[in-house]
Amino acid sequence: MKIILSLLLGIYLLNAQIVVVTNKNSQLNSIPKEIVQYLYLAKIDKIDKLKIEPVLSDDKNLHNEFCNHILSKSESQYNSYWARLVFTGRKSISKRLDWQELVKKLQNPNTIAYIDRKDLRDEWKIIYEEN
Repeated sequence: MKIILSLLLGIYLLNAQIVVVTNKNSQLNSIPKEIVQYLYLAKIDKIDKLKIEPVLSDDKNLHNEFCNHILSKSESQYNSYWARLVFTGRKSISKRLDWQELVKKLQNPNTIAYIDRKDLRDEWKIIYEEN
């Protein structure tokens, strides 16, 4: 029984608690899950006349969890969705950024990014998190 509980606790701790953050100086304070989905699926690019730049993490596990839990898509569905947008010429997919590039991008108050909650920094604020 202890082994099973240890395994379950280990699996729980391995899963990232994904939050969407922006610069503390941003006018954005809180956004619902639907808006996060619309931004990352390029259905909208503005909130209250602010042009928002969503950035992608190059952390494969984090990106996969973000797709599954926040966007409600598998990674292959997400890639297929973006392939259609790129093929039709409507959008170009964002480059996935490593941690240092992501930190640098978040200096812009109109940039949002998904991160693991444990990586939250003082200069950022959470604008969306799953309950």
